Amino acid sequence: MDRKMRLLFILTLVMSLAASGFLQACQRKPEDADIRPEEVIGQVELPDLDNADKNGADQDHIETSARQTRKDRIPAASIPDDVDTQLPDFTRYKDVEEKKKAFFDFLRPIVRKENHKVLKQRAYVLLKWQRFARGQELSEREIQHLNALAEKYRVDAVYDQGEVFFRKMLIHVDKIPVSLALIQAAKESGWGTSYFAREGNNLFGHWCFKKGCGIIPRQRPEGATYEVRTFDDVADSVRAYIRNLNSHPAYREVRMQRYRMRLAGKQPDAHLMAGGLEHYSGIGMKYVETLREMIQGNEKFMGIHEPAARS
Repeated sequence: MDRKMRLLFILTLVMSLAASGFLQACQRKPEDADIRPEEVIGQVELPDLDNADKNGADQDHIETSARQTRKDRIPAASIPDDVDTQLPDFTRYKDVEEKKKAFFDFLRPIVRKENHKVLKQRAYVLLKWQRFARGQELSEREIQHLNALAEKYRVDAVYDQGEVFFRKMLIHVDKIPVSLALIQAAKESGWGTSYFAREGNNLFGHWCFKKGCGIIPRQRPEGATYEVRTFDDVADSVRAYIRNLNSHPAYREVRMQRYRMRLAGKQPDAHLMAGGLEHYSGIGMKYVETLREMIQGNEKFMGIHEPAARS
């Protein structure tokens, strides 16, 4: 009997310790939980580009130099705690200008909130890069988190590669200008009125290739297997869009333009970054021209009256 009691006691103790460890893991804060991006971004000198990547810069707009990082702190944008992520019925608007404004007013806070999550990750990487550049060692947990972020953003490098790793990470992990996201959403979803937007919360024309992952287009070519991806809400769609531009090999030039602007101490610019989106559509550079025209033509409806640093 005593032996059974001892075994029961040990089993209870093990289960209690396991439950305690599980609860601690669940309650553990994310690595970037307490980071304020506006206090980090622009304050840490970035790894420079190699000569091949520098040569792709648009010198009429950007003067690239790793020594020109901003010394003034970027003011924090107002990020609402709660945003509406369920797509309204934009088909009810008869007035075109009213519909545009309503579409932008709905989507803008969602884009800002999702961008803010990415900027917290960027600030985390910047802080670790700063320590690495000073010769300070990172913990195993920090290295694991960095490598996990690299995998998430499809960065073809690991922490052991040092400066190369951090440069690639900082090229990939960054925000998308709000105006670019708004305009691409408007273009791809017909101002939120397309069938795929209404039925699948898909505002950016995302495809998927696993059976049942989305909606089969009525005019899908014979033999094609893609579907138009469905999302639980619009925030999921925006999150996937930002991750797509930050990770897909087809949009490397989008990321390079953004990094060159960062090196020059400038904020990412929608007009310049749009130049790297020729592969987003089958019409190539015509798509880029359309985006740029839409950005310029709809600026007054976007409601982005804050400084560029907040976009």
